[in-house]
Amino acid sequence: MAVRQVKFAEYQTEITAMMLDMLHLEPQPVEIPIQYYINIDEAGVLKPMLWFDGDVIKGVALIFVSTSMRNEALLDAQTDVLWVKPEYRGNSSEFIDDIRSHLKEIGVNFWYASSRDTSPIDSFLIKNKFKPLERLFYCEV
Repeated sequence: MAVRQVKFAEYQTEITAMMLDMLHLEPQPVEIPIQYYINIDEAGVLKPMLWFDGDVIKGVALIFVSTSMRNEALLDAQTDVLWVKPEYRGNSSEFIDDIRSHLKEIGVNFWYASSRDTSPIDSFLIKNKFKPLERLFYCEV
């Protein structure tokens, strides 16, 4: 089992299928901006990662990597999508550890992930060595 960085365009069918599974509980239909993801992957900003067991894809992570706004000497990674198929969730810490190792290899200093105030997601992130920040603010526009 291994996490590999892939090209979004080459795995767009598999990635979008998992994203639709993840988003099925949203209150309104969600359109996935496939061309946007392809473009930012080609620009080097998006790091699409898939968790494989042989040919079986068990999870997906879409992570944006960019220079930190706080300090240009640092590289930050922000999570856009982090999804493990339900049948593989018991050992998904391996997925997180492999992503963390890959991000470290490419020079990332901090990896951020957000949660929508759901206890299972918060517990998963904390169990996998994410630390909650003091505050997170957002503005609906």
